[in-house]
Amino acid sequence: MDHEINTWLNSEQDYPSGLLLYDRYCKNTNLGRILRVGGATGTNRLTLIYELGKVVKHVVISDKSPLSEEHSHDQESSKEDHELPSEISGIEKLRGDQKILYKMLDNLHAILPYREIHERKEIAFQILDFDDHLKEITGRIVHYEKHGVVPPEPDAVQRKAASEFSDAELLQRQNNLRTYVARYTRLLEDSKTLKSTANYRDKLEKYRLELTEVTERLHR
Repeated sequence: MDHEINTWLNSEQDYPSGLLLYDRYCKNTNLGRILRVGGATGTNRLTLIYELGKVVKHVVISDKSPLSEEHSHDQESSKEDHELPSEISGIEKLRGDQKILYKMLDNLHAILPYREIHERKEIAFQILDFDDHLKEITGRIVHYEKHGVVPPEPDAVQRKAASEFSDAELLQRQNNLRTYVARYTRLLEDSKTLKSTANYRDKLEKYRLELTEVTERLHR
């Protein structure tokens, strides 16, 4: 897998060949459909390169040859030196992701009016997903610029309870939850696999429960 993708990344990056690799190794079928329908635009090419690059980065390469004592010592002594670059590379990755998301959103907004109705719905849900991700990434970048530390991803942080929200925050959260419920209801209806069906059902139930709680607090 990594050899095929690396070969493509280091070649002329033929767009149709890249799409075949994306279909084979990437899981986001909605994005794959958008890349295929949107064609080989500059933004779509960047997106395809970025997504396939992510796949290669996540491939675990095992080296069965024993490390020499000298190499082990070098790794240990350089551990401290690698901590700062790791933090810097973390924020640089976030900034890179942010740029890609901006470009992808620009592209989706540009093609949205020219697609068939059923395609517009899929693109609209994709825009919502990308917009949520962009807000999360931007918030983490702002935190880094203020405090010098990249905060963990939202899934690793416990969400504030509804009882801790102000009225304005409750209203905003209610609107967001209604969007999520509508989105996952549609995704559940169109789901093609048992795994995705279970995933969408779990998320839909979670958002419905939270929406009920938030709505009840607003009416107190």
